[in-house]
Amino acid sequence: MAERIPEHEERDIRRYVEGQSRNYDGPDDPDTKVTLVQKVSSYRLLGTDYDVYDVHMPKERWWVITEPTNLYSQESFPEYDVAFSFHVGLMLRVMNRERVEIDNEKASEVGGAWRRYEAAVAALDSAREAEDYQGVAIKCREALLAFGREHQDADWFVNPEIRPKVNDFKGWATLYAQSLSTGRMRRYLSEISDKAWDVAVSLQHDSNATVWDAEMLLDATSHVFHMYSTAIVKAKRNAPRRCPKCGSYRLVIDGDIHVRDGQQGWLQADICSACGYRGTESFEAW
Repeated sequence: MAERIPEHEERDIRRYVEGQSRNYDGPDDPDTKVTLVQKVSSYRLLGTDYDVYDVHMPKERWWVITEPTNLYSQESFPEYDVAFSFHVGLMLRVMNRERVEIDNEKASEVGGAWRRYEAAVAALDSAREAEDYQGVAIKCREALLAFGREHQDADWFVNPEIRPKVNDFKGWATLYAQSLSTGRMRRYLSEISDKAWDVAVSLQHDSNATVWDAEMLLDATSHVFHMYSTAIVKAKRNAPRRCPKCGSYRLVIDGDIHVRDGQQGWLQADICSACGYRGTESFEAW
């Protein structure tokens, strides 16, 4: 049974499908206009939320699935659960290719350490013997050291009276955690960096190292970088906005072209996807 969806959510899906289907030689072609959008299912898988929409056009029907958004012809996938299974499999393959990718904002916080991590991933691709896997550990250790050196004079870093030695990764990671977080998150950041370092040093000297050991170390090293870079981004950003009515974080800016007092422009307002709150509208004429 189709689920009722907010107007702005329906508009976003419609715009996405029409944008993917647009005939640039005939942008007003009625066959590229969406006639119906309805949400038919939602899933949560491994902590990620996915929504499935049934989208009608004059000559085509599509399943649109988030997250990230993609569309699938209902001619090829008559059932949406089959399309969803394909979507998840496709996203997992993309994620595997993106193992050494990181969004630009986080990448700028990790710095040169991420390039060293990429070298460790590349080393595993050609590794076959125990000494090769030990070499992966050495590269991970070098990446962690580079990260420890990267932020010793950062604006967000609270300098201690006594600074650790330049290459004391554990010491610097603990101080970074203290500057970036509090409570259990501070302890968590400190512990994952400690453990990743211990595993790297141990594997470096393990003559029985295996591919699985190297895989786990790569994941541990990547996790340290992702967690610390996320904490740095959080420290630099303002707190996320919340709905003044219900306190939800699902507050978005909804806007569209509008005509007011004979002038065309952009009309927008805050909308809460949780409770339906709509804030004061603002209009900017062109």
